[in-house]
Amino acid sequence: MVKVQRIRVPDTGHLSWIVVDGEHLPVAVLNEYLLYLHRLGRSPNTVRAYAHHLQSFWAFLTEQEHDWQSLKLTQLADFVSWVRYATRTGGQHRSDATINLILAAIGSFYEYQDRLGVETAISRSRRFGAKSPYKPFLHHMSRTHSLRHAVVRVKSIKRLPRVFSPSEVQSLLDACTRLRDRLLLCLLHESGMRIGQALGLRHADIRSYDGAIDIVPRANSNGARAKSRSPYVVHVSKQAMALYADYLVHEYGEAPHDYVFANWWGGEVGAPMRYATVIDLFRQLSKRTGLKATPHMFRHTHATDLLRAGWDAAYVQRRLGHAHIQTTVSTYAHLSIEDMGEMFEQYQKERAR
Repeated sequence: MVKVQRIRVPDTGHLSWIVVDGEHLPVAVLNEYLLYLHRLGRSPNTVRAYAHHLQSFWAFLTEQEHDWQSLKLTQLADFVSWVRYATRTGGQHRSDATINLILAAIGSFYEYQDRLGVETAISRSRRFGAKSPYKPFLHHMSRTHSLRHAVVRVKSIKRLPRVFSPSEVQSLLDACTRLRDRLLLCLLHESGMRIGQALGLRHADIRSYDGAIDIVPRANSNGARAKSRSPYVVHVSKQAMALYADYLVHEYGEAPHDYVFANWWGGEVGAPMRYATVIDLFRQLSKRTGLKATPHMFRHTHATDLLRAGWDAAYVQRRLGHAHIQTTVSTYAHLSIEDMGEMFEQYQKERAR
């Protein structure tokens, strides 16, 4: 059985992921690509996701006795059907959106091979590939020529991100048994920062006197990643800063570091808080409240609240740290039916004046 295995990269000591075959031997061609992603500085979560996507692909190749270099587009289409109904925990089929993520990873893998000069049937099937003189009509106006975006896709329905209601936010906050956890949720909700940005916060980043928090991209010993490449500032309420002060007084102990969020209960006491601890926390909160909750849902909620309050998308973009405003508009401007109804009522009132 093809599996994904976690490793520690020898020269950096950082965690990464590889794919091993049924005999527990590394799949060299896949792992060279995964190491390439690691070297480029892709987040461990991204590398792990790509490893799992390529694991599914390699399992299909092994079962169907296909060679990855001679694989044809028609056989890749067979893979779509195969991966949709492949056995999963819980017996659920993969959604179209998930299948497109898997296909994007496969396309990126083939694009990497194409740029290395490796000949494959899929790259040859692209008449406007890097090695072919043939160009499609208006090729010069296209911004995306990569195999990653053009090999195979399935039509999927774009689902709106799940957001919390005010009462659900309060329920999650009330379910926290520690000031540290309540502070983490409060900052996620009020600032819209990513969980990696929160886990990477230092005390020097927080300016209590004006409610400002500096989001600074940097290397973190706990593996937290800011994702955004440029620093920016977000402001939070006085109540959030008061909660931060209470946390420092009542829970924060002596630590050989400047991280805001640390582990004070069991395990390595005083160590910076890690993703695994956050996953466990949200699992507990979901169990206590009956709500399906993830850290990123607070980011969705914050952005949606700002847009509903009338914030211009450009301001929301700056607050979320997005490089492009289109990311903000396409991802977070998800108005519900009720929002649309309220906007139409306001439109009618303005017309009647």
